[in-house]
Amino acid sequence: MERSLLANTLLALAVTATTWVLWSLGESRVDAYTSLYALEYTLIKALLRPRRVALDIPWLILLALFTVAVAYRIAGVLGWLG
Repeated sequence: MERSLLANTLLALAVTATTWVLWSLGESRVDAYTSLYALEYTLIKALLRPRRVALDIPWLILLALFTVAVAYRIAGVLGWLG
Protein backbone atom coordinates (compact mmCIF):
# COMPACT_ATOMS: atom_id res chain seq x y z
CA MET A 1 0.00 0.00 0.00
CA GLU A 2 1.30 3.44 -0.87
CA ARG A 3 2.42 5.52 2.12
CA SER A 4 0.16 8.46 1.30
CA LEU A 5 -2.92 6.25 1.08
CA LEU A 6 -1.99 4.48 4.29
CA ALA A 7 -1.37 7.78 6.09
CA ASN A 8 -4.70 9.23 4.95
CA THR A 9 -6.58 6.07 5.92
CA LEU A 10 -4.97 5.93 9.37
CA LEU A 11 -5.60 9.63 9.91
CA ALA A 12 -9.27 9.24 9.03
CA LEU A 13 -9.58 6.30 11.43
CA ALA A 14 -7.72 8.14 14.20
CA VAL A 15 -9.83 11.30 13.87
CA THR A 16 -13.03 9.24 13.85
CA ALA A 17 -11.94 7.26 16.91
CA THR A 18 -10.87 10.41 18.76
CA THR A 19 -14.14 12.17 18.01
CA TRP A 20 -16.16 9.16 19.15
CA VAL A 21 -14.17 8.69 22.38
CA LEU A 22 -14.23 12.37 23.37
CA TRP A 23 -17.92 12.65 22.54
CA SER A 24 -18.62 9.49 24.57
CA LEU A 25 -16.79 10.98 27.53
CA GLY A 26 -18.89 14.13 27.31
CA GLU A 27 -16.02 16.40 26.29
CA SER A 28 -17.26 19.69 24.88
CA ARG A 29 -14.09 21.80 24.77
CA VAL A 30 -12.91 22.54 21.25
CA ASP A 31 -9.30 22.80 22.42
CA ALA A 32 -9.30 19.15 23.51
CA TYR A 33 -10.41 18.02 20.07
CA THR A 34 -8.02 20.36 18.26
CA SER A 35 -5.05 19.32 20.38
CA LEU A 36 -5.62 15.63 19.77
CA TYR A 37 -6.21 16.14 16.04
CA ALA A 38 -2.94 18.08 15.81
CA LEU A 39 -1.12 15.33 17.73
CA GLU A 40 -2.55 12.60 15.50
CA TYR A 41 -1.71 14.45 12.30
CA THR A 42 1.84 15.17 13.46
CA LEU A 43 2.47 11.58 14.58
CA ILE A 44 1.16 10.04 11.38
CA LYS A 45 3.12 12.52 9.31
CA ALA A 46 6.32 11.82 11.27
CA LEU A 47 5.96 8.04 11.25
CA LEU A 48 4.76 7.43 7.69
CA ARG A 49 6.17 10.49 5.91
CA PRO A 50 3.44 10.76 3.27
CA ARG A 51 4.30 12.55 0.05
CA ARG A 52 3.46 16.26 -0.01
CA VAL A 53 3.47 18.28 -3.20
CA ALA A 54 3.62 21.73 -1.61
CA LEU A 55 3.77 23.42 1.78
CA ASP A 56 1.88 21.47 4.44
CA ILE A 57 -0.97 23.92 5.06
CA PRO A 58 -3.11 21.58 7.24
CA TRP A 59 -0.24 21.13 9.67
CA LEU A 60 0.33 24.88 9.90
CA ILE A 61 -3.37 25.46 10.60
CA LEU A 62 -3.47 22.73 13.25
CA LEU A 63 -0.31 24.08 14.86
CA ALA A 64 -1.78 27.58 14.99
CA LEU A 65 -5.03 26.32 16.51
CA PHE A 66 -3.12 24.23 19.04
CA THR A 67 -0.99 27.24 20.02
CA VAL A 68 -4.06 29.44 20.48
CA ALA A 69 -5.80 26.73 22.55
CA VAL A 70 -2.78 26.30 24.82
CA ALA A 71 -2.36 30.06 25.23
CA TYR A 72 -6.05 30.38 26.12
CA ARG A 73 -5.77 27.61 28.71
CA ILE A 74 -2.65 29.14 30.26
CA ALA A 75 -4.32 32.57 30.39
CA GLY A 76 -7.30 30.99 32.12
CA VAL A 77 -5.14 29.28 34.72
CA LEU A 78 -3.23 32.51 35.38
CA GLY A 79 -6.50 34.39 35.79
CA TRP A 80 -5.95 36.75 32.87
CA LEU A 81 -9.36 36.09 31.34
CA GLY A 82 -11.33 37.82 34.04
